[in-house]
Amino acid sequence: MKALRNSSRAETRRLGPRLVRAAAVASATGALLSLLAGCGTTPASSGGSTATSTTDVADPAAKAHDIEQDLKAAARAGGLSLLDEPTRDEQGCVVGYLLQPLSQNGPDPVDATVTSLHDNGWGGERRSQAKGMRRVTLTKEDWTLRVRDYSAQRAKRGFVALLATKASCGPS
Repeated sequence: MKALRNSSRAETRRLGPRLVRAAAVASATGALLSLLAGCGTTPASSGGSTATSTTDVADPAAKAHDIEQDLKAAARAGGLSLLDEPTRDEQGCVVGYLLQPLSQNGPDPVDATVTSLHDNGWGGERRSQAKGMRRVTLTKEDWTLRVRDYSAQRAKRGFVALLATKASCGPS
């Protein structure tokens, strides 16, 4: 057991803090997806109603795809590259990206990404900062996007997480 613990420590040192933080964010994104997996619907046999409107139910996957395209284009415009495959749940309630700035030089990638999102109809901007993490929240129709910047020191590349959630989705 001690040998396993020591090899795990060595692996953590080898991978470096950036990858460990990236894994933590990916894990948190996965946990959020699990939490939202119900997407606000109840089975028809229970006699319950759904939390989404009939228009949203018609093709929620298509709308999630549109949101995914918005995020992808904004990330590209912000000079961000994909660290992992985009995350999208089956119900079309959550879309997530884990990204890394392509370069340490040049314009701020988060500001450039947010500007691109504004151009695509995202608004209602709220900004905050806590514990070295910068957060920007935007909205579009029934969606809320959280942009989290984990590169507190511009000297280190860090990473950026984009997580869009549909407001009418949630635990049943």
